[in-house]
Amino acid sequence: MNSLNLRDLIIHKLKTILSIDGGGIRGILPAAIIAHLEKQMQVSNQNPNLRIADFFDLLAGTSAGGILTCCYLTPKEPGKDNRPKYSAGEVLDFYTELGPILFRKSPVYLIRSAFGLLRSRYCEDALYEFSKKIVGDSYISGVVKDCLITAYDLSSRKALLFSRYSTQKYGETADYTLCDIVRSTTAAPSYFIPARIFAKDSTSRHLVDGGVYANNPAMCALVEAKKLWPDIPGSDYYMISAGTGKVIKPYHYNKTKHFGYIHWLNPILDILMSAVAETVGYQTQQIFSINGVPQNYIRIEPPMLTADIRIDKASRSNIQKLNSAAQHYIDHNTSLFDSICKTLSAKMAEND
Repeated sequence: MNSLNLRDLIIHKLKTILSIDGGGIRGILPAAIIAHLEKQMQVSNQNPNLRIADFFDLLAGTSAGGILTCCYLTPKEPGKDNRPKYSAGEVLDFYTELGPILFRKSPVYLIRSAFGLLRSRYCEDALYEFSKKIVGDSYISGVVKDCLITAYDLSSRKALLFSRYSTQKYGETADYTLCDIVRSTTAAPSYFIPARIFAKDSTSRHLVDGGVYANNPAMCALVEAKKLWPDIPGSDYYMISAGTGKVIKPYHYNKTKHFGYIHWLNPILDILMSAVAETVGYQTQQIFSINGVPQNYIRIEPPMLTADIRIDKASRSNIQKLNSAAQHYIDHNTSLFDSICKTLSAKMAEND
C-alpha cells in the first residue's frame, strides 16, 4: 500500500470534533472563524450547501460555544429534515445581533437590580426570546449531529452535560428544548439568574453556566467521543478547539493586596475561566501527543488586538473590533485553514 492510500485510510477513520469555548460577546471570534471555515469548505468542495455539521462528527460548546453549537445543529424541520437550518454565516449574523440585546441595561432594570448588586446584572428575558425565535421548539434529541453542551446543576451540585447520546440512553428525562439549553449554558453567575428548565418528562433542573467547570469543553468532548465510539482509538480523533480570544491581563500585587470581596467579584471569574481553559488545553494537547498524533489537535485562539476583553462589552464598536480580530487571524493563518480544509475534505470524500 503506497503512502497516499495509507493517508486516505487514516483520514477515512477519523472522528472529527469541534469544541467551542465560552466567552460572552467574545463568541464573535469563533463564530467568525467558523463561518470562514464553512465558506472555504464550500468553495473547496464546490458545494454551497455544505454546513459545519457536514464535516464534524461531534460539536461541543460552553456558554457562547453552547449557543453556537445549538444554532449549527438546529434541524430545518424537526422530525422531518435532518439538514441544518442555518449556515455558519447566518449564525454569525444572529450572534452579532444578539450581543447588544443580551447585554443591555435598561434604566428600569438598573434601578430594580440596584446596578447589579441585588440581582443579576442583566435580564435573561432577551436571551430566551431570541433563542426561542432562532432554535424554536427543537429538542436536543432531534439535532442533526451528536453534540455536548455544558451546564452546572446547583441543586445536585453536579455537572450536567446535554447531549443527543443521553436522550438515547435515558429517554425523556434527558431531553430538553434547545432554547432551554441555551438559557442554561449561558447563565453565568452574577450576569444572569440561574435557569430553571424542564425536561420532556417534566423533570426540573436548576442550572448555571457550564463555564464554572468547563469553559473550554474540549476534554468533556473527548470523553463524549469515547462514549459514542468506544472502539475508535485516540489516534483516530481530530479536534479543532476554538477559543474566544487570548487574554493576557495581569493583576499586580500592589493592587490585589487591597482587594476585598467586592473587588474580587470580576477578576475571580475572569481568572477561573481563563485558568480552566488553559489547563484543559494543556491536557488535551498532551492526550493527542501521547496517542502519537499531536497534529490532530488544533487550538484556535486569536489575539484580541484592540477589542475589549470584557465578556459583556457588546457595543457596536467592540463587536466590529472583535470581527476585525477574527479577520486578522484568518488572514495570517491561511496555511492552517488550507490544511484543515484538506483534512476535512478528504474525510468527506472518503465517506461519500
